[in-house]
Amino acid sequence: MENNNEWEAYELPNLPLCRCKLSDDIVKYLWGSIEDAVDNSKSAKGHLAGNISESLYLNDKDDYFFNTILKDISKKYVAEHAHLATAFRNSGSNFKMEELIMREFWVNSSRETEFNPTHNHGGVLSFVIWMKIPTEWKDQYEIPFIEESNTPMASDFQFLYTDIGGQIQGHRIQMGSHMEGCMCLFPATLIHQVYPFYNCKDDRVTISGNLYFKDITIPDEIHQMIKEYKENDSDKK
Repeated sequence: MENNNEWEAYELPNLPLCRCKLSDDIVKYLWGSIEDAVDNSKSAKGHLAGNISESLYLNDKDDYFFNTILKDISKKYVAEHAHLATAFRNSGSNFKMEELIMREFWVNSSRETEFNPTHNHGGVLSFVIWMKIPTEWKDQYEIPFIEESNTPMASDFQFLYTDIGGQIQGHRIQMGSHMEGCMCLFPATLIHQVYPFYNCKDDRVTISGNLYFKDITIPDEIHQMIKEYKENDSDKK
């Protein structure tokens, strides 16, 4: 029998990040939601990690954004990665959960030198949308005190995770106008952070939100167990 001694690489199961470029009509809707949030001025800062100027709660009118953009992809994500359900914070035990809802939805406005420290979110899935990026990562990296570094990170968004060897790794997303209107969906437990930008007086505007399981669909056998328990308890009395 011929033996070619050929090797092949394979990867262990893991949870992916999902990203998309939002259409102009969706971006327009989101800017309208931001304008409404400014008028209502309901601060979210007390519930968030950001060391930034302003965070306001948004209202998704008639669940338009959730139903148009998030509903199908989130359900598909959970269904395809149910075998890794331990990464989902409120996944329950053997209960079947598929439907998700958006419970938190907010906009962040940050100015130069402000930042978002390492943190994660509540819920099952979270997302970030980059609405306005007033700087370009290449220009930020060329600022003298940053240029001298062997790890320039000014203005970057970064995910942190442990690799197969148990080492902490970072996945950076470099910021610039090319990221405006882009969205990233990720597990809510995934640690991330946002580095400050410099030499720019305009605000950076982003939107985030968290998705939770809508409810727990309890299997019929659990209902039957509860019914039998109540009946047995009643007979004892």
